[in-house]
Amino acid sequence: MNKNSYCGIFHFATPDAKLIPDGKDGMRGTVTEKEFNGYLGLIGDGEEGLGLWEKQLARDIGLPEGSSLVVLNANPFTTGHRYLVSIARKRSSHVLVLVIQGRPESGGRGNHENTGIVFPFDERMGMTKAGLADMDGISVLPSGPYIISRDDFPQGFLSEEMGSVPAHAALDSMVICHVCRALGIKSIFAGDEPRDEMSEIHLNALRTACAGSGIQLRVAERKRLGERYISSSMVRQDIADGNMDEAVLLAPSLTCHSAQDLALRYRPDIDQV
Repeated sequence: MNKNSYCGIFHFATPDAKLIPDGKDGMRGTVTEKEFNGYLGLIGDGEEGLGLWEKQLARDIGLPEGSSLVVLNANPFTTGHRYLVSIARKRSSHVLVLVIQGRPESGGRGNHENTGIVFPFDERMGMTKAGLADMDGISVLPSGPYIISRDDFPQGFLSEEMGSVPAHAALDSMVICHVCRALGIKSIFAGDEPRDEMSEIHLNALRTACAGSGIQLRVAERKRLGERYISSSMVRQDIADGNMDEAVLLAPSLTCHSAQDLALRYRPDIDQV
């Protein structure tokens, strides 16, 4: 197989398929119903508010039976994201793609901001829509006020009991499954996270939440470029390093900016030609 071709490995995820344990250093890895309801009250209007938002979403999109969900950070949207959505579409009647919105007070950021390179929500949303525009049976919507990024997670909530990253992962996964049940979605598609411990924690949490909700989690191997898995973090690193040609290769939607514009925006220290 050509090293740049799509990888066909695809499997069902179960709770015992975890690469990293839920709890570390004696911390627990589960959330009680009371804690979940308390969390919903901290980030929104509680379970009642979540239910109202879900009903509005259901009215707005009217998903057919057999639909699936993909949740993306898309910082930025890459060919790997498109690959994952295309897999979901082949196995679903319709795919709902939710793009992590982020709260205005935190700049509309999504997860994984590890290079100082941040694409705000309107750009991430625009790139995702543009990258999927030629595919039918796809709805691209904001993730709303309840499926949130780590930047928006209530500071200190369950951090002593679970650690802040596992707590956010567990609670966010529970919200995602709650939304799926409300919309009649029975399958979630996600890319595997072979070399990113923080992302693997989130995938572990989603495995557990899906298993407890009767939702099927389908995990696909990421698309590769040579020996490397394509990811948004790779694109952000390319931009940080000034490798604009590869950044645009991995994230074609970046062509709405010129390579020079991206360099000026994120690497003002680089000499411009």
